[in-house]
Amino acid sequence: MQTGAGPGFNIQSGNMHMLNTFHRPLLGFAAAVLSLASLGAHAASQYKVTNIGLPTGSTYFSPFAINDTGAIAGIAGNTTGNRDAFLWSGGTFTNLGALYRGGGLNNAGTVVGQSASGQGVVVSQGKVTELPALAGASGAYPLGINQAGTIVGGSGGQAAIWKNGQVQPLGPVPSQGTSTLAVAINDSGVSIGSSGDFVSRPLLWSADGTVTELENPPAGYEPSPRDLNNTGLVVGVSQGIHSLDAVVWRNGVGEALPRFKYADGAATAVNDAGQIVGITYAYWDTSTLATLWQDGQVYDLNDLLVNGQGSYDLTDAFDINAFGQILAQDGVSGRVVLLTPVPEPSTYALLGFGLVSLALVRRQRSAASGTA
Repeated sequence: MQTGAGPGFNIQSGNMHMLNTFHRPLLGFAAAVLSLASLGAHAASQYKVTNIGLPTGSTYFSPFAINDTGAIAGIAGNTTGNRDAFLWSGGTFTNLGALYRGGGLNNAGTVVGQSASGQGVVVSQGKVTELPALAGASGAYPLGINQAGTIVGGSGGQAAIWKNGQVQPLGPVPSQGTSTLAVAINDSGVSIGSSGDFVSRPLLWSADGTVTELENPPAGYEPSPRDLNNTGLVVGVSQGIHSLDAVVWRNGVGEALPRFKYADGAATAVNDAGQIVGITYAYWDTSTLATLWQDGQVYDLNDLLVNGQGSYDLTDAFDINAFGQILAQDGVSGRVVLLTPVPEPSTYALLGFGLVSLALVRRQRSAASGTA
């Protein structure tokens, strides 16, 4: 975003009287434009749909992450039982090699996951590297990676963190339970996960390794964190007495997210703008709905698609990136789709700057012709 006057606006002392004659109405106009930009940034967008298809020779593609460049990582396979990791970007699939389970993806295109033999692996720039397991463990399952390349997951029933190829346990566990697992890490090095063999407890590890148990939401128990953003917002799911609730933790305190038509839900991902995506379990017909939570409101993503997109039935939302692009599942085609906001928030800013610039030029020309 430009903060200066912009090209072509050389304000000299001789022009100050001219500027003073119209700066107030122009500032009012600019404020209105900025209000429009703010509305576009905070109101629920409409989305265009891109069906990303399948890798050649595959019969399915199961995604697990989208990064801020719009690249999508997933596992593809066919009827012969072969499973490979693929990275989709700009309409093209790239085979990353054999991977049995997906984990995480960062903006550099580095993918983490687990091999068929149970070993943790990192795939970066076409190179596959096996991650070391904790002492006494036979394997590892990396689940999250941040932009610095720090990885979290589990090994031998213990939450683990990998830095520069070296592994360390995350702990100790502050409450009862003999197993822990870390599922995500943000760019500040804060990780989330859970502990417990029979009763799940939500955990947060600070960058120095200090562990804190997150508070259960009211009337909830056995909550399971799924994701966190760079502001420390944590999202996940909690078991209620007769239901499942999508949950958000703010400053360690859990609260249930609004329900769509009173149905159960689960939150799977959150971006730095606080947009949360996940799934709603539609009790009225046993179907599921891809769901967005934004600014205290809940939306069925099927209701936010641009008209004329064709027939879609969005059943799940897996992930969301910094630009609001959402990775979702279409129940009609059975394929993975990418939802892109229309218009994108930056469009409002560019429109606003262009309109203000045009108004300035017209005012200058009008004033100049009046004094000639």
